[in-house]
Amino acid sequence: MSRQQNKLKTQCDAGCEPETAEGSSSLTQIALPHEADAYTRRQFLRDGVSLCAGVSLASLLGVGTARAQSSYAPQRKLVWINMNGGWDILEVTDPKVGSTSGIDMSYTWGEARPMAGAAGDVRLGRWMPRMAALGADMVVVRGIAMGTTSHMAGSVYMDTGILSNAGRVNAASIPSIVASESGATIPIIQLNGGSDPQIDRGLLKPVSVVRAGNLDLYRSMYPTAQDQIDRRVMMLDYLKSSLTRVSGETGSNDRLTALIAAEEKIRGQLTSNVGSRLQLSATDRAPFLANAPTRLDRGMADAFALATKLVVGDLVTCINLGIGGFDTHANQTMRMEPIMANVDHLIATFVEQLRAAGKLDSTLIVLYTDFGRTPKVNNSNGRDHWPVGSALMLGGGLQGSRVVGGTDDNLLALSADANSGAVSSSGVQIAPTHLGGAVLELTLGTAYARYRPYLESIPALTRLRGA
Repeated sequence: MSRQQNKLKTQCDAGCEPETAEGSSSLTQIALPHEADAYTRRQFLRDGVSLCAGVSLASLLGVGTARAQSSYAPQRKLVWINMNGGWDILEVTDPKVGSTSGIDMSYTWGEARPMAGAAGDVRLGRWMPRMAALGADMVVVRGIAMGTTSHMAGSVYMDTGILSNAGRVNAASIPSIVASESGATIPIIQLNGGSDPQIDRGLLKPVSVVRAGNLDLYRSMYPTAQDQIDRRVMMLDYLKSSLTRVSGETGSNDRLTALIAAEEKIRGQLTSNVGSRLQLSATDRAPFLANAPTRLDRGMADAFALATKLVVGDLVTCINLGIGGFDTHANQTMRMEPIMANVDHLIATFVEQLRAAGKLDSTLIVLYTDFGRTPKVNNSNGRDHWPVGSALMLGGGLQGSRVVGGTDDNLLALSADANSGAVSSSGVQIAPTHLGGAVLELTLGTAYARYRPYLESIPALTRLRGA
């Protein structure tokens, strides 16, 4: 490897210390073949760059293993949004006229927002006017039996479909399962507040994950200037010719196949200018800043703006996002109003942007949370943990303006008919397993169900428009 290397400048991926001016640089250098005479052995050893390093990069990007064409290519993208802390179902998905047993809910039904297009008087929380107007693209899932009031256990249950009060399970999360069948440039990416994607040995194919903490590092791997892109592609040309020669001499093997796949994927990422597509411009941010709440969370606005850009640009299959602050045990109204104002603005804007780009029907958006909140306010005018949750499903071509499941006037979960979703004493008790199963059916198809039999879909959650 000592003779191929270069002057190709790339940022140091591992947070290199800036070097002094005496003959050193803070940039790693890679030499192209025709520049090797200007590149000393000492420089090469110092920079530690080789074709093997390129393979390490490929491994980091999730292409170190050959990927056969998926048998379950995702039919829809998935945006998985964690409402961290356990939202108040009275204020989001399940407003009530009042308690029949006299529980002091401290809630005004008249302020709740009617959901557009719904049959009957279906309402969402009082601080959700824009989302309520999205009814035709929304399914409200009520009365999810959580079986826990542990934040960690509830979040993991919703993520994986497996309940463990320890809050830890060896199971892949729903988005990771979907992403593992993807051939996208970035199969799954975690942005602000998103739950940490989990994988297990049951995945049929490996999956690469770009985690929120590594996003800046990931961005730094990709130049945006065309001359730098061209020079990296030249290096890949040399790698490709070497692989072709070796393959001709030795025949195909797993390692060569993996290297060829890595080279092809990195080339595609460079030629499509992934670096610039991971950056936000003022134009990208503009829809999320326009008419925004006074206390808009700018970090979350950026996360949704980037999510929009990634989905519209067909760069990803799955996105993990999140909005926190729902763990409210005191001063419920004061705490919830600014959070829900952000939720209403960001989610509605995101949906509207995807619709305008013609991507809403091919993108399934799921909002979920750890569990719900008690109907009765406590002595601090807040609500405590409650083992009944809810979720919202948007886009994906779903038949909207519907409610699946329900609760009684005291927020106790009721069973629902598996086909219609209407409350029925002879129905099923809605659980996170049904939500997870529905997501897999909508994204990977019904045939995938045999690989995750614990995730059971029901027709009420997968009914498409026109079906």
